[in-house]
Amino acid sequence: MGIKQKIGNTILNSSGSVKHYKKQIEKLTKKVERLEKENKSTNRLMNTLFLDYNLTPSPLLQNFRDLSLELLRFMDNICIKYDLEWWMRGGTFLGAIRHDGFIPWDDDMDTGIMRNDYDKFVDVLPEELKRNNLDNKIKINFRQRNAFVQGATSFLQLFYYNTLSGGGVDLTALDIFPFDYMKEYNGEDFGQLYEDVRLQYYHDLVDTGDYEYSINKVYESLNLTREKTPYMLNGVEGSAGPNRLNKLQVFETEGIQPFKRVMFCKYEFPGPKDKDYYLNNYYGDYWKVPRVLTFHQRMGRLRKYPDIVDIMENEAIYLKEVNDDFE
Repeated sequence: MGIKQKIGNTILNSSGSVKHYKKQIEKLTKKVERLEKENKSTNRLMNTLFLDYNLTPSPLLQNFRDLSLELLRFMDNICIKYDLEWWMRGGTFLGAIRHDGFIPWDDDMDTGIMRNDYDKFVDVLPEELKRNNLDNKIKINFRQRNAFVQGATSFLQLFYYNTLSGGGVDLTALDIFPFDYMKEYNGEDFGQLYEDVRLQYYHDLVDTGDYEYSINKVYESLNLTREKTPYMLNGVEGSAGPNRLNKLQVFETEGIQPFKRVMFCKYEFPGPKDKDYYLNNYYGDYWKVPRVLTFHQRMGRLRKYPDIVDIMENEAIYLKEVNDDFE
C-alpha cells in the first residue's frame, strides 16, 4: 500500500467516514431486501387473485370484452369464408389457456397469419367491411413505424371506431401479425441481420411504395419462402426482435400447425397446435402471473366519455348481429 493511500485511509477512519458509509450501505441493503419481500408477496397475491378466483368485470369492461370478442369473431368469419388460416397468439392465446378468455389486465388482441393468407385477408377486407355495413365502423390501419423511418407502416390493425365528443375514438383494437416460413434454420443467432433487414424494408417501402418489391427483398435477405417448411417466424413488420418488445423466435412449424380450435370466452378460435410448446417458448412458466405487468391503458381513456357503457354495449350487439348473419 502506498503512502498516499495509507494517509487517506487514516483520515477516513479517524473521521468516521468509513463507518458512516458502511451504515448507509447496511440500511440500503435492508431496504432492498424488504422491497424484494414485498414484491414477492404482491406477486403471490396476484397469482392467487387472478388464477384461483373468478373476478367479475365492471359493466364497461364486460361490454368492452364483448365488443372485442365480436371483432375477433368477425375476423374468424372472413377467414373461414376465404379458407384462410389464422391463430390467436401472444397474450390472447395465453388468456384462452390460463384464464379461459381475456387476461384480466389486458385490453387488446393479438393474432397471427401466414404471409399468403395475410395478403389475401388484406385484399378482401375492404369489400367484406362494405358488404356487412361496417366500413364506417371498423377502421383499417397499418401501424406507423416513424421511429424507424418517417412514414413507414407495418402490421395490420383493425380499430372499431365510434364518434364520441365530436371526435373519433377507437373502442377496441385487433392486431394482425404476418408470419413467414424459413427455408432452413440451424439454430444460429441472426438477430442483428433481422434488424438490419427490417430497417431496409421500411426504407424500401417508403421510397418505392411497393409492398411486393419490399417484402420480396426481405425474403431474399432472410432466406424465407411462402411455401410451408419446418420453420416459421415473425414477419419483420411485427414487434419481435433482439431489442424489441418480444424476443425473436423461430418456431418449429409442427409445434404450431395444424391449428387447433380452443375456447376463448364463449367462442372457439384457432390457436397453436401444441399449447405447451408455444407458451413455454414464449413466456417460460406461463402458469404464473409475471411480476411486471404490461398495461395498454385503453380502459382508462374510455372511462372519461359520457354514456360509454351504453355505447359499448350497443356496438357489441350490432357487431354480434353482423356475425350471426355473416355469409
